[in-house]
Amino acid sequence: MAVLESVKERVGPRERRAIRAAVLPVLVVGVLLVVLVPLSSLGGVGAGLALTFAVGLVVLAAVGVESTAVAVLAIGIALSPLDNFRPIGALAFASLSDLVLLAGLLVLLPVLLRKPLPSEWLFLAAAGGLVVVGLVSSAGAEESGASLNSLLRLLVGALLLPVAFMVWRPSRRVVVGFALMYVVGNVGNLVAAYTVGEASWDGRRIGYSTHPNVMGLCGMLALALVPFLLRVLPRRWSWLVLLLGAACAWNVWVSGSRAALVVAVAVAVLFVALERRVEVALALFGLAIPALWIVGNALTGGGSMQNNVLGRLLGGGTAAGSDAEREYLAKVALDAFTSHPVLGIGLGDVMEAHNIYLQVAAAVGIVGTAVYLVLLASVALRAITLPGPSALLALPVLGYAMIGLMTTILWDRYVWAVLALPFLVRLGDGAPEADPADTVPSTDQWETA
Repeated sequence: MAVLESVKERVGPRERRAIRAAVLPVLVVGVLLVVLVPLSSLGGVGAGLALTFAVGLVVLAAVGVESTAVAVLAIGIALSPLDNFRPIGALAFASLSDLVLLAGLLVLLPVLLRKPLPSEWLFLAAAGGLVVVGLVSSAGAEESGASLNSLLRLLVGALLLPVAFMVWRPSRRVVVGFALMYVVGNVGNLVAAYTVGEASWDGRRIGYSTHPNVMGLCGMLALALVPFLLRVLPRRWSWLVLLLGAACAWNVWVSGSRAALVVAVAVAVLFVALERRVEVALALFGLAIPALWIVGNALTGGGSMQNNVLGRLLGGGTAAGSDAEREYLAKVALDAFTSHPVLGIGLGDVMEAHNIYLQVAAAVGIVGTAVYLVLLASVALRAITLPGPSALLALPVLGYAMIGLMTTILWDRYVWAVLALPFLVRLGDGAPEADPADTVPSTDQWETA
């Protein structure tokens, strides 16, 4: 000990920094070699993982932690509609988007740890209450393990991104970029649906979604983001946003999802009501003309009424069988709720009913349903109270609240990657910085002009 003390006294701060600068890179390279070399020898998958890890480190060193996290999370959000894209067989338990989003959050962790606690107490209280009720319901469930597994999926799929985003609050451009990447991801899934993906379910397109209804739901959420993108991006890019929106509308059509079609129309009507601008209504009417032509062509027999969303909406194709299954699953969930109305039967066996509110009621009873409604309302309230064009992020939230009456999807990241976006926006950040002459005026500007 005396020798060490004497060495410390002789070596000053400058010398210690020089030693660290010389030794630390050698240690880092050594650790990387120890990890990457054995990993790269594990066949193609291992080599791919090693290469990805090495490239990630290079990007991290070049642009910094936060910029790297933004890029990784943007890729994960773009991949989220492609839920069944799982190219690595050994990791088939999770989609590629799950793994990329998790990697992005891990890269972002040092940034999050330096941030203050979030002030979204309504959401946090509701999320905590839902977890507590879920734990109590799982403890009394017949299959506690299955219920706890579903509760964990709820935590990871529905709560992780909103909490991380409300702590992070990055620049306003990140919000716009993430919204745009989700729309682009849906366009990519449409391309996959006509190329390498699948066309199944009696001709309903599916792409890399796990179900045609999922493809329709994601297309509807992407459509609901288009008004926000039109308002915050420079006007010269409006044609591109509209083109991407048209592709997302085609996603809804070829998926055959009746719920997605009905809610997409409802969101469009809601957008007109919120904007209260004649030119918006006229623009939407003009854009609806091609859609009306397609509908008329299908009604007059020019299209296959069995294989598209309109045919199923009118009772064709697989609609009858789907309706019968929905009625049966709804009865199962309703019976479960009436048997345990206060705290439910746990989250294991009632997650198939095509109504998220009925699912929650059966799983965690009246108490859990009340908490969940507060949770969902807190997301909508956060979006609605945002300033300027950012308030349009309420459209996908309200769209999901409506389609919840007709879908089973409660906690998947291709929903919450969109619903978490309002928490990224700082209060007072109305829109990304841009040339005012190049953007569409806000609603307030139109009203006071």
